[in-house]
Amino acid sequence: MHGAMHQMQSVDFSIWGTAAFGLLTSFGHCIGMCSGIVVAYSAAKLDGKSRGGQLLAHLLYSFGRISTYAALGLIAGVLGAAISVSAEVKAIVMITLGLVMILMGVSLLGGIKFLSFLENGRIVQSGWYKRTFGALIGSKSFLSVYGIGVLNGLVPCGAVYAAIAMAITAGSATGSAAAMALFGAATAPSLFLAGAFTSALAITKFRGAAVKLAALVVITLGALTLLRFIAALVS
Repeated sequence: MHGAMHQMQSVDFSIWGTAAFGLLTSFGHCIGMCSGIVVAYSAAKLDGKSRGGQLLAHLLYSFGRISTYAALGLIAGVLGAAISVSAEVKAIVMITLGLVMILMGVSLLGGIKFLSFLENGRIVQSGWYKRTFGALIGSKSFLSVYGIGVLNGLVPCGAVYAAIAMAITAGSATGSAAAMALFGAATAPSLFLAGAFTSALAITKFRGAAVKLAALVVITLGALTLLRFIAALVS
């Protein structure tokens, strides 16, 4: 009974910790990386639209990103379950994951360039991505904004990698998918502001503090994961 409660608390912390990380990092990292896309589709599609129409477009864009993140979380959760063939292997994998999360957190603080090394722009520069993005931006269909969100979710991003690492600690494919869906939802408010104001000057002063808090969330969950599975391995 105690073990089940501990497992449930760990899953809850993984899911809500990932969501908290998304909210915090969105006002720092995500504003810098993704606001350009929001501004691009806002300028191309929303000029002259009612406030209700603009709100719907931003929601569709966010749902597109959330769809991609949930799918990535599901895939990561399935792979995580597949490689955890025994308690010992799972412990080693999760210890490694804890170390990776700590490195990611330190990277967000600017101590090392671990995340920037992972952020490779080959997908964005690929022909299929450029063609698809161009077609969606030029499309007159309102639903094309959802497609832009789906594409944006595929952009290599250190914060997304960190979120996936955190989501895997939920321990199941559905838990990982839920954590990543919440991560995507938590990043939506800052990008909505970017779309609404085109320049996020009003929140710029909060970016540094938000990134540091987000880094501490990742480091904390990484350390807890590390300690928990070291204890499991040696017991």
